[in-house]
Amino acid sequence: MTWIMWLLVAVVLTALLLAAAFLLTRHLQQREPYRSVLKLRTRQKLRLFKSLVKDGRVPIFVRAMPFLLALYLASPIDIVPDFIPVLGYLDDVAVIVLTLALMVRLTPDALISEHVGRIDKQEPQ
Repeated sequence: MTWIMWLLVAVVLTALLLAAAFLLTRHLQQREPYRSVLKLRTRQKLRLFKSLVKDGRVPIFVRAMPFLLALYLASPIDIVPDFIPVLGYLDDVAVIVLTLALMVRLTPDALISEHVGRIDKQEPQ
């Protein structure tokens, strides 16, 4: 294949991934606890996940997820190699988003609500 075909494939895959991410986000905005987590600012989301990792009531495998995510991101083994323009980093973003969504899914809703409420009181949107 010529480089033009590879570029076309990369553009089409990027468009499909972005469309899938958009539709997933729209779907999750209608469900709790995702709705309340998505309303938070980025800094507040980081505080939320940091507080979830520190909370002993959260299952241990959920608390381990950010560390496993960091290992994956630091690893040279990747789903799509980073030297491929756009797609190389887009798959990393997708893995980050899916990991954080899985953390919310596997944490009891009451704990998510408690942490989101505490973070909302600390720094209003």
